[in-house]
Amino acid sequence: MVSFIFLPWILIALGITLSPSPPTPKITHGEFPFHLVYEAEGKQYTIDDTIICDYAGKGADEGRGKYIKWEERLANGNKITSSFSFTEDNQYGIELFDGVIKDQGSTEIICDIGNPEYYLGYKKYTDYSPGRVSIASPISNGIISEDELWNKYKIKIIEEKFSEPKVGNSISTATDYKDVARLAAKGVTVTPQESSYSPGTKQIIFTWKNDTDKQLTSEQSFYIQKKVDDKWQDVYREKAVGFSSEEISIAPNTEMLHTYDISKYTNDITAGNYRVVSPVLVPVKERTFEAQVLCGEFTIN
Repeated sequence: MVSFIFLPWILIALGITLSPSPPTPKITHGEFPFHLVYEAEGKQYTIDDTIICDYAGKGADEGRGKYIKWEERLANGNKITSSFSFTEDNQYGIELFDGVIKDQGSTEIICDIGNPEYYLGYKKYTDYSPGRVSIASPISNGIISEDELWNKYKIKIIEEKFSEPKVGNSISTATDYKDVARLAAKGVTVTPQESSYSPGTKQIIFTWKNDTDKQLTSEQSFYIQKKVDDKWQDVYREKAVGFSSEEISIAPNTEMLHTYDISKYTNDITAGNYRVVSPVLVPVKERTFEAQVLCGEFTIN
């Protein structure tokens, strides 16, 4: 139990705390040799090095909720960029150019050497491999073609060879299963208006019934779980919506309708038994609250 003064900020923190944690990978370390030869500004450069990737624990912030932290470095001391001018998937690379170009402004060009999620097999890619060249500038962003790279910037990739990623990096199930329902607020029921819904359902309306003499505080954000082999598992994690600070007050001994917009997570929810989980603050005494959850089950068939 903790004491709070600014509820909106606390609701954000509470939402992050109660949000699903990303699973821990079984493979947490890998070393991947690579070979790169390129020409820039009339000079040829050769890099033979080893990419070292490590799982670095878990973090949490307002924008992403809970997330996996990764580390990537080069064994032989070559500089690796991790510029956030680029997307998460291709931000690790060898810097080919970093400077100001007339009529274009500050420009950075990197050769993507692959990220830890790719090499350690944590994330599956359908159309991706290291070696892409990307540009970030005020007027141009994204992958750049070989022709444009040479004709406009006089940079050429001559030779490149990257290691294959780890295969079969399944997600660790070593941690004990803990049902979030153990944190469910007592005296509060969350009931769907319909007994079942079709796969095309976008919104589900629940009745929140507060049979206690306490005024509860929740928020608009929620996440979804699915029952698999009699255990509730987090789903649609990769599309998780950031937690909001918009408060919802649930008066004592009352009931209210609350709409969950599941299209924020998916437009193609498959058949099965699901539940929504929302964070809620339960007052214990003045400025002292207990962090709990509201759980509401629904069926798709």
